[in-house]
Amino acid sequence: MQTETLIIGAGISGLSTAHFLSKKTSQFLLLESSSKLGGVIQSKSINDFICENGPNTVLLNNKATIELIKDLGLWDVLCYPKDESNKKRFVFDDGNLTKIPNSFLEFLSSGLISVKSKIFLLSEFFRGRHKENTTVYNFIKKRFGKEIHDKLFEPFLTGIYAGDTRKMSAKHSLKNLWNYDQKYGSIFKAIFSEKLKRSNSFNFPNGLRQMIDSLGQSLNKNILKGAEVTKVSKVSGGYEVLVNNSYTVKCKKIVSTVPSYVLKNIIDNKKLKDKLVDVNYNPIDVFHFGFRNENIKNKIQGFGVLTKKNDQKNYLGILFNSSIFSHLSRDDMSLYTVLVGGERQKSLCNMEGKKLQEIILNDIQELLNHKGEVVMSNHYRWVNGIPQYNLNQDDLVRSIKNYMSENQGVYIIGSYFDGLSVSDCIQKGKKISEII
Repeated sequence: MQTETLIIGAGISGLSTAHFLSKKTSQFLLLESSSKLGGVIQSKSINDFICENGPNTVLLNNKATIELIKDLGLWDVLCYPKDESNKKRFVFDDGNLTKIPNSFLEFLSSGLISVKSKIFLLSEFFRGRHKENTTVYNFIKKRFGKEIHDKLFEPFLTGIYAGDTRKMSAKHSLKNLWNYDQKYGSIFKAIFSEKLKRSNSFNFPNGLRQMIDSLGQSLNKNILKGAEVTKVSKVSGGYEVLVNNSYTVKCKKIVSTVPSYVLKNIIDNKKLKDKLVDVNYNPIDVFHFGFRNENIKNKIQGFGVLTKKNDQKNYLGILFNSSIFSHLSRDDMSLYTVLVGGERQKSLCNMEGKKLQEIILNDIQELLNHKGEVVMSNHYRWVNGIPQYNLNQDDLVRSIKNYMSENQGVYIIGSYFDGLSVSDCIQKGKKISEII
């Protein structure tokens, strides 16, 4: 078997690369080891509820994502969060559910942050640039103060990365804020200079899977499922790829979109292997619960709640799905997603699934004051959940770039560097398609 370009992995990175590449050529093949496309994007319809085992929304924050959606004919069916819910996000403060300020004026009047921290925040203009990469904790502490880190940034970033801010790289985990710091020496100066706006997020009527299904249909002739790449070898004129340990595919170019723990097993390069081994993925358990509205006495309207390290909760956060999107459940029902694990709660991800589900169900029922039938429950465990951008991230990126320069025609993208969101991966796919 022979092709011009071989794309390994049919998650959103691989599918996006293939989609944009298909606009220029049909001479490519997309290999997927499993029987399903989409990678971490996994939507399930259960008893009239639409559950997302992976990402729940996608940010509409770059041109590539907009182009992809329009190309697929899905632009007019996008589902946006309800404005009133999107603006209501909560944390626990002294055990009480407290709304996170949604604007600077709300922040100044909020009782969540002390007067001392508010005064400290106003001097952010004068703190100067960070001279070298540092942890997220140190970065936020310098710019905004420890209290704002502990009460706002730590729970928010835990909801994204499920990591430890004292290990995470500010340069890579807070890429935009880091760039503003380096350019302006102040985040506030950047806000006023560039008139920063919050990006919209979206879902689809049938869940995020609808985007994956559309990509699968349009690329069907160029996709081979059940095709596990086991070795990549450099040969005269290009590369030879061993598939399922049984046959080879010859190609001139390769795009790897697989996770780091897969890539390290198929390449023959010790320097890069050593860096890929160091990439840490934090485990995540995802729980979905469906309740009848009539049985919920404390029905909270909003996006969700995030927890802090010292809250001593069994979960990282809860999404109030039905409050965000009306299409995810029937009008008389409510859907909730509970995220457990990460760096903070690794031990919980080692617990037997049914036992952990009982604990989490009790927690959410207590929060909502719910009594009665559990209409729907679902559990999915990500053993290799969310990749961590820690302080060794520069070394990883450097090794990847060196490998690509030494192996012309090989391109490596993935969620474990340079952005892990769905929209980041779409953008990386488009960029690669343009330079191949």
